[in-house]
Amino acid sequence: MGKRLIGIILIIIGTGFLLEQLEVIPSFSNAISIYWPSILILIGVSGLLNKRSTKFGNILLIVLGIFIQVDKLGLIYINIWNLFWPIILISIGFKIIFFKGHGKVYVESDHGSDYKEKHFAKNITSKDTINEFTLMAGVTTNNQSQRFKGGKAVAIMGGIEIDLRAARLHNNKAMLEINSIMGGVEIYVPDTWRVEVTGTPILGGWSNKTKHNTDPDAPVLRIKGFVLLGGVEIK
Repeated sequence: MGKRLIGIILIIIGTGFLLEQLEVIPSFSNAISIYWPSILILIGVSGLLNKRSTKFGNILLIVLGIFIQVDKLGLIYINIWNLFWPIILISIGFKIIFFKGHGKVYVESDHGSDYKEKHFAKNITSKDTINEFTLMAGVTTNNQSQRFKGGKAVAIMGGIEIDLRAARLHNNKAMLEINSIMGGVEIYVPDTWRVEVTGTPILGGWSNKTKHNTDPDAPVLRIKGFVLLGGVEIK
């Protein structure tokens, strides 16, 4: 739904600018300069209606849109930004308090029959799905599930590292939804997997550096998402 909404918004904006050039809607640019924060609100509301979407990130997007829109309309005669950033810090604080993470653990991982490595790893988990969100921070997840089904990750002005090299896919297939806004996401997978990437990059991009796998029976990890001024790299 998010991908379609972005497409519809771009079509509407493009059509508006075209009609302005044709002098059908002469004041479209002025309207966009005032009401563009409403687009952020719309995207956030759309995300809240999506059961698989990260609620915290969408709520922050809505709050950001509301604050900017109120400022643009001049409805409140105070400095909106003086209020916005403290609210963001409070929200992040609540997110940290109620986020259930894992400490730093010394582990030995067996990545197939080729090699073993010892390393320090954070957020070691055997959950069958992942649901990661980061805002102006970094998250590292080492998922070792033997029935991995996929999940989602949202990086806003931050970074997320997902290590799946010790995991196995449930029924040889899984789906990951990745959203990166001015952030970066790195995903590590076993050489035996085949990775299929689809998404909508805007002033950003995807990079699939995995080995080409032509085995028709190979496990398939499908990755889709949205990138705005950010990047996603699969290794």
